[in-house]
Amino acid sequence: MQLPDVIKRLFRLGGTRRPQTALGNFEVTGLHDLGSSIEFRRDTAASLMVVFFSALAIVIIGGLWIGTFSKQETMRGVVLGAKGSQRVNSTVAGTVSAIWVRQGDTVKPGQKLLTITPQQSGAGNKSLSEVELAALRSQTDSIDRRIAEIKDLMTRDAGDLRTYEDSSKKLAANLEQQEVDMKRAVDQQAAAVEKLRGYLKRGLATRDLVSVQERALQDYKRQLADIRLQITQLTSTRIDRRRTVEQNNNGSNSQLADLERARAGLISQIEQAKSAIATDILAVTAGQIAAVNVREGSQVATGDTVVAIGDPTAPFTVALEAPSKTMGLLTIGQRVVLKYDAFPYKTFGVKYGKVISIGEQPVSLPKAVADDKPFVDPKLGDAGPAPPPQSRYLVEVEPDDRTINAYGIDRPILVGSSLSADVVVERRRLINWVIDPILAMRGRL
Repeated sequence: MQLPDVIKRLFRLGGTRRPQTALGNFEVTGLHDLGSSIEFRRDTAASLMVVFFSALAIVIIGGLWIGTFSKQETMRGVVLGAKGSQRVNSTVAGTVSAIWVRQGDTVKPGQKLLTITPQQSGAGNKSLSEVELAALRSQTDSIDRRIAEIKDLMTRDAGDLRTYEDSSKKLAANLEQQEVDMKRAVDQQAAAVEKLRGYLKRGLATRDLVSVQERALQDYKRQLADIRLQITQLTSTRIDRRRTVEQNNNGSNSQLADLERARAGLISQIEQAKSAIATDILAVTAGQIAAVNVREGSQVATGDTVVAIGDPTAPFTVALEAPSKTMGLLTIGQRVVLKYDAFPYKTFGVKYGKVISIGEQPVSLPKAVADDKPFVDPKLGDAGPAPPPQSRYLVEVEPDDRTINAYGIDRPILVGSSLSADVVVERRRLINWVIDPILAMRGRL
């Protein structure tokens, strides 16, 4: 057979083949001679590979679609009584020098619970704060004496002014009466003089008699003028006296204001000195001591919970301090994992609860960072800056169980116990976790 015939035969065979697809790859397995038929065989290994990778892609896509991604936040908290519960925190850092109550005691607002002594340096046999306190109290006593003197002087001036006003009023009334009497005498004398002058014209009186009566009239008028002058002088004196006392009072009030400000500053310094010596922690509400978390000699930091006030037999709740970054994602009824410090979860397991209240106001504000110090976590080393400080919000959780089984015994969870809580603040499907960054990048471009 010639070569052109072989080519024509191959084209005829090729015209009857089905179109190739992704799974329809063939190879020529044998061409013994140009006069025999051509045999084609499917590649089994390639087909298996296609099926395997297709199934793997389906499993991956299904896993991304069904699977979820959860982000947890660990928070610290304390167990509180539900009836009038209140945490009492330390206002200073130092050592507990005295505890004045025991668990179960009933307390009133303002009652002393315990005393904390800060760490301080000494000056001789007395602490520096005691020396400062004595000096401040001496200055305060001096100011108090000066204030008392000024107030006593103002009281005396006010008394003298009242006495003078009373006497001057009586004198003024007397002078006014004299003025009235003298005015009447002047009028009568003037009438008598006029009558004598008429008699003189008719020859019924002598010139000497008329002159005597005229001199008497002038004396009355002079006396009337003197009385009116005394009244004017008395009025002017009263006005000057009142003005002088008023000026003195204004000056005294100004001095009192300055002394009161100085005294308030000293009182503030005295309170600071007292707190440096010893600070009393007081009850802020009435109730029963549910827990005392410290003992004499314990070291406490500012903000530590030292006492819990409430009803120990009442159903309790758990108070968590949630950072502000989690507040937008927490919801009422959300499940929470509780890990009590008194019962290590690795030994006794974990407990669960649900969120029943989310505070709207922060219970603590972030502390300011000094400008001259970089905000870097020393534990991270060169790993980068630590996250900035955040406000804390109160989140209340109702636990499912009130007891924990420890070695076969159900032990109650005491009010005031500290714990950690794991809260899921974010849950997304894996497909969204993968796609969302891509979509976000598309929005930025």
